[in-house]
Amino acid sequence: MRESEAWEDRDRALVLSRLHDIPALRFFSPEEAQLLDAVVDRLIPQPDRAPDDRVVVTPFLDQMLFDDDTDGFRKDGMPWDQEVWRQALIGIDQTSNARYGRRFVELDATQQDDVLSAFQSGEAEGAVWRHLPSAAVFTKVIEQVVSVYYAHPSAWAEIGWPGPASRRGYMRTGYGQLDPWRPREIGSASSVQLVEISESVGGPSGSVGGTH
Repeated sequence: MRESEAWEDRDRALVLSRLHDIPALRFFSPEEAQLLDAVVDRLIPQPDRAPDDRVVVTPFLDQMLFDDDTDGFRKDGMPWDQEVWRQALIGIDQTSNARYGRRFVELDATQQDDVLSAFQSGEAEGAVWRHLPSAAVFTKVIEQVVSVYYAHPSAWAEIGWPGPASRRGYMRTGYGQLDPWRPREIGSASSVQLVEISESVGGPSGSVGGTH
């Protein structure tokens, strides 16, 4: 991905950091991280990306939880986010063992989807789910996984969002409307190409895109 020349230096640094600086694990244990990777792979599959080009989610979730960079509130009867995640991972393995006699990471994709469906529907087995509502925990999990995924520049490229609008700002906000400085997408959503913006359309050349 080539950064947009329309970005301010601060924005450019943040975007490039998101692309290249993967945080070290400080909240999850290696075993928890392995389980979470398997869960994320089923919640947001990325079959069109080569393994080295996939959007990584677990390290950024880890960073968020370690830094306590969360919503700052919790629903009645729910623990804080850090404990929700600890319990969710324990509960997923409990449901997996109850249904298949194996840990979640040892199941095939169909079995993993079955466990996650039970988790989502509130029908998950396991001691954790006797004091925590699995459906409510699933909602928290999927919201934060999706939030981290779409904070990544490669995911921006998928949906045609060119990134920060610093210096210029968005003016044309109607459906299908683009500001003159925004790049026009070419290629499929899973393989967004770099597009140059000429001076004739209202701004210096820039580009945005993703490599998957």
